[in-house]
Amino acid sequence: MSKSGIILEYNGPVDLSVIELLLAKLKNTKEFEALNKTTGKRTYGVVVESLENILYYSAPIPSNNTSLQPRISVRKESDKIIVEAGNPVKYEDKDKLVSQLDKINNADAESLQDLYENKISSNFRKGENGAGLGLIFMALKSGNRISYSFSPITNDHLYFEITISLNKYIMRKLIIDQTPSSPKVILDPEKKIYQISGESRPPDVREFYGQILNWLDDFSKYLINSDALKDPVTFNFNFEYFNSSSGKLILDICKILAGLRSQGMNIKVNWHFEKDDIDMLEVGKEMSKIVKFPFEYVESGMN
Repeated sequence: MSKSGIILEYNGPVDLSVIELLLAKLKNTKEFEALNKTTGKRTYGVVVESLENILYYSAPIPSNNTSLQPRISVRKESDKIIVEAGNPVKYEDKDKLVSQLDKINNADAESLQDLYENKISSNFRKGENGAGLGLIFMALKSGNRISYSFSPITNDHLYFEITISLNKYIMRKLIIDQTPSSPKVILDPEKKIYQISGESRPPDVREFYGQILNWLDDFSKYLINSDALKDPVTFNFNFEYFNSSSGKLILDICKILAGLRSQGMNIKVNWHFEKDDIDMLEVGKEMSKIVKFPFEYVESGMN
């Protein structure tokens, strides 16, 4: 890297051949290869969209001044990847860009997804090339607001710059559908849902809970290497019944959570039990005592 933290940096004209060269250069950097697959793909997608926006929407400026040429940079900063891009635009396009970006930045995740689906399913007018779709895509992939600014160049042109930040550590979710003999599992950091519920007596208990333990191993690294603990992470156990083999592995899960908590991480456990189900309440208390982790006990009504 030419500078500390810089993964890719370019300033100059952009055409299709330049885009191919820059994308190849990005993929071949050690820093990009070190990213986890999901983060790498999202970073790559944001860079592609940024370069294509420059290619299709940059306004030509009759000047050799390199500061007015299109530019793009990708850098590491703390636990984020920062993509910055800039290019000249016509002054008359400013209001449209501001309107698009403000609409995107003010949308919640569900509304943003609706915007994307509506845009991608609509017919592009001649010469439009999917205007605005790339900005929506970048906001969806980054999960963050798009910062932007305009600087005057001439009476007719502005220099338009955007900044997109992506979390370097992106945690996969684990969803397992409930069956008559195995519980429903939802471990989704993006939606902040962590729960195991139902009856647990799977035919191969080690295989079933092995998926969860492997996920928790990844999750532990994710928590250690990110700022995800600004909000509490609450795990909900809501079992109707579990057999002794399941109990051993549920205890192993609780040990991992207790270990994270002992490292100062903001982990909580809600242990759910039906009203009058003294056995389920007592087994929760016993597990809490063994792992030295105070649970919260949540009573629900009879079904």
